[in-house]
Amino acid sequence: MIQYFQSLRDTKTLFCFLQTFSFFILLILTPSIYADVYHIRNGDTLLIAVIGQPEYTHSVKVREDGRISYFGGDFDVLDKTTEQVNTIIRDFLRTEKLVNNPVIMVSVVSEENRIYVGGAVKNPGRYSISPESDVDLFRAISLAGGMAVNADRRQVQLIRHKAYVDSQKNISNLSETSYDLSNVTENLEIRVNSNDLVYVHLLNEIDVQGEVKLPGKLFIKGKSSVSDVLARSGGFTKEANVNSLIHVTRDGTLTELSASEEFWNRTENRPDISLNDGDVLFVPNRFKIQPVYVTGYVRTPGAQSVEGPVSIQKAIALAGGLEDSADRKTYHIHRKDGKTEVHKFQVGSDPIILYPGDILEIHKKYQVNWVLISTITATVIGFTTFLINVTRE
Repeated sequence: MIQYFQSLRDTKTLFCFLQTFSFFILLILTPSIYADVYHIRNGDTLLIAVIGQPEYTHSVKVREDGRISYFGGDFDVLDKTTEQVNTIIRDFLRTEKLVNNPVIMVSVVSEENRIYVGGAVKNPGRYSISPESDVDLFRAISLAGGMAVNADRRQVQLIRHKAYVDSQKNISNLSETSYDLSNVTENLEIRVNSNDLVYVHLLNEIDVQGEVKLPGKLFIKGKSSVSDVLARSGGFTKEANVNSLIHVTRDGTLTELSASEEFWNRTENRPDISLNDGDVLFVPNRFKIQPVYVTGYVRTPGAQSVEGPVSIQKAIALAGGLEDSADRKTYHIHRKDGKTEVHKFQVGSDPIILYPGDILEIHKKYQVNWVLISTITATVIGFTTFLINVTRE
């Protein structure tokens, strides 16, 4: 090898070689990620579809100033993604009290042959189709990875779009049809055309844990009562504490319920309690109290005594709070059934619930190892100096 480097008499050539070699190493070790995210431009036509509210479904054109007009509102959408416009329109409809809880799909009407699939599918988004191909409703859903576990197969909506929009008028020809795909016995051929929207409605997700015979997540259409949810979960086990049920709402509010005889004898004056999407119902054990475990970089790690489900924030508070060296971006949950989950600390997101027997693990935050970097740098400099000296001999 020394003889090879002795042939490189020109030091400048050697440096060029080292720079090229370093570039290729960096190219291999540093992958580039390209996201296919479309940003709205002037002149684009947007289809704003409000699912179940066809009177609020309209096509609008982005003006030269980068803004759109929609039901008295004027919004800047230039260089934004369809997801960002989705949030803007949803907040507007809520603030103006036009629609209480709108479900919205915003798409860019394109001259290309594309369809849009959203809702309870595994990979919602836009998909290119061939003008010669015959794409039906089932094929469109399969392009998006198929239906998710919380899909309402009884309510799949197809929104067809045929619109002409200019700078002066907003003329839309839209049709919205709902299909039941839960039990298709005959050959149902529903063609999906370019710029059509397919939306699969979501079922409410209610998590039932603790001393029930069939614990787990239930997917239910609309609201459901506590008694109905308990019946769907197989009823209580022999060790259930029926006088202390824990109801956790999606925003983290905890309420204690009692399933006594009066609870089951509901009347018009005392209706059953309803559970909504994202709620948790926990049935504790009447003989033992299981703690939650908080480990890692907290001030007092170990078992924390709780009477039922707790939020991540409360579990950390019970453990004395995070240490200065704790990772404040992500945390790990080891569930009682052996599953491991990784979540991010996010302000304003739906609270993550810990159940008795779960383990919350806080890792140490990532720190740059300057000693290792200094050692590698010194080694590279020394090796480079050695090569230069060899070539000069």
